[in-house]
This record gives sequence, structure tokens and C-alpha cells, in this order.
Amino acid sequence: MIPRIYWPHPLQVGQRQDLNETVQRYLLRTLRLSSGATITLFTGFEAGEWQTTLHTQPVPYLEPLAFIPVQRESPLHITLVQGIAKTDAMEWSIQKATEAGVHRIIPLLCRRSTSNAGNPFTPNRQRRLERIAIEAAEQSGRLLVPEIFPPLSWNDLPQQLPPGPRWLFWEQDQHQPRLRQCPHPGNHLTLLVGPEGGLDPQEESMAREKLGFTTLSLGPRILRTESAALTVITACQLLWGDIG
Repeated sequence: MIPRIYWPHPLQVGQRQDLNETVQRYLLRTLRLSSGATITLFTGFEAGEWQTTLHTQPVPYLEPLAFIPVQRESPLHITLVQGIAKTDAMEWSIQKATEAGVHRIIPLLCRRSTSNAGNPFTPNRQRRLERIAIEAAEQSGRLLVPEIFPPLSWNDLPQQLPPGPRWLFWEQDQHQPRLRQCPHPGNHLTLLVGPEGGLDPQEESMAREKLGFTTLSLGPRILRTESAALTVITACQLLWGDIG
């Protein structure tokens, strides 16, 4: 299998790309590749991939050979607003949301948000979540890496929400409409999933009355926060995106 690496820099055929220490270690030590190996690069801002060749002398570098147009991004641009969860659940949610095709992920500080440390988002944790998204994009063949926002409060959230429908999934009211009853959302859609324990009633009310969210139900079963996020993204991609 040809290695695939996120390379957020402009590329041109024949223009040498020197490797940083992390990429060198991955290609030469972890994968044990030698000179002449083929590496696929994607920049995150082009509708395609670059075929490159690895050279190890005089120093390791990649030589771009050809740009290959590819279309693997969904026409449905999804923003996931994820109530901040514990470390493992949050990382799993970001990984799977990336694989399922979201464009933006906004961690939201909720009253029931929990973390394994006092501060739910240190700079190191932010970088780790961004790295998880990059690795998921590399593995899944995506052409862009979703933007991972720093944690937002409810007061800061409105300025970051894109146009288009906004849907909130709340386990405490299973009599709300289901996804399959919703009209086509168009090209932009925002999905809000609460943390462990869910949103409290005041947060649900604020999302509806002040931020324009419509409350929907996922059905009779209560899902974990990370399962709920993946379920709603997959369902939306199946109904209106590029899955199925």
C-alpha cells in the first residue's frame, strides 16, 4: 500500500520537498522505505493528490512527479458541534467524524462536560486532536483535514456557526422528528451532539430559541456521545451526502 501523507504546502512537478524530522522518521524508520519509493501527498486545498518519489541522498526529500485529480469529498459540508467529552471519547469522535467526512469540528463547553484533567483543553491536547484528524484523513483517503476549533463556550458559538440548517440531537425527548423526516439540508449542515450525560434542559432550550437549532430524535435507544456523533454524520451522508 502506498503511504499517504498530509502536506499543507504548494507543490509543483519537480520541485524538491525537504522532509522534516517527523516525516523522515516515519518513512525511513517506521516504514523502512528506500530511495525510489512512491509516496502520495495531499495538500488539503486541492481536488486531487500528488504522486511523489522518495530520494535519500544527499538528504531525504520528495520529488513531485504528477498531480492526479480526485474527488472524495462529500457535497454535504457538515459542521459537528461536539459537547466536550472525556479524552478517549473525544478522540474517538474526532477520528470517526473525520473518516465520515465532516468539514469542521467545534468542541463545545457544556455544563456536563467532563475531562480527565482540570482543564479540558491544554495546548498539547489541542495539538493531539488536530494530529488525530490528520491521521484519520490520511488513512481514509480524504483530500482535506477538518478544522478543529479550540473549545468554545455557548456565548462564543454563534459567531462560528455556518449558514444552513442546525439540528440538535437530544435523548430526553424521543418524540421529536427523525432525520428521515427532514427536508434536504442543502450544502451546509450543523449537527450538535451533547457530552456524556447530554445537554441539560436549559442548554437545549437556548440552542433552539437563541441559536436556531431544531431538536431531533435518534430513536428509542440512548447512545454514547461518540456513538451518537458518528451515527448522525453517517445517516446524513447516507441520506444527502456521498455514502451508499
